[in-house]
Amino acid sequence: MTYSTGTPLKAVAGRLALDFVNTADWTPFGTILKDRIASLADLSAWAVQMGLAQARWDGSLEALRDFRAGVRQAILGQSSLDLSVHLSPPDAPMALWLRRQPLRDLVAASTLSILSDPRELERVKLCPGHDCGWLFLDETKNARRKWCLMEVCGNRAKSSRHYARTVSLAENLRG
Repeated sequence: MTYSTGTPLKAVAGRLALDFVNTADWTPFGTILKDRIASLADLSAWAVQMGLAQARWDGSLEALRDFRAGVRQAILGQSSLDLSVHLSPPDAPMALWLRRQPLRDLVAASTLSILSDPRELERVKLCPGHDCGWLFLDETKNARRKWCLMEVCGNRAKSSRHYARTVSLAENLRG
């Protein structure tokens, strides 16, 4: 499954709120380099990927972007955010009931879950990959996961280090 730009949909963060934030690539300063949600159709594709095909977004694309930035800032401890949640009482099996809730409320509930558990919050990490800025929950036993995706950011970092060593070695041999 892909966004309208052809970029594959990836859920790598470990929590709904984090994967929601990761629908954009962020700079370390919190500005967006690439927004994968270019339309409400992209949001629908993402919701399907997350198993929330019937969840709805009640608002504009701009409101979604503002909410997403607020969720990111709240998780990183940079600001507070109104995370009031208005979930209707269950009237169906839990999996079906969850899918019919407003997407904003599901993301807000996921964010509250992260923020209310200090052990979980301390395992939320910011990928150090070049121009990545994705958040992920490090669920490894020793809390040593470094990259959002080893196949992408981790490999890029390793390739950069290898290139730098190769160039340095070549310069040392010449000079």
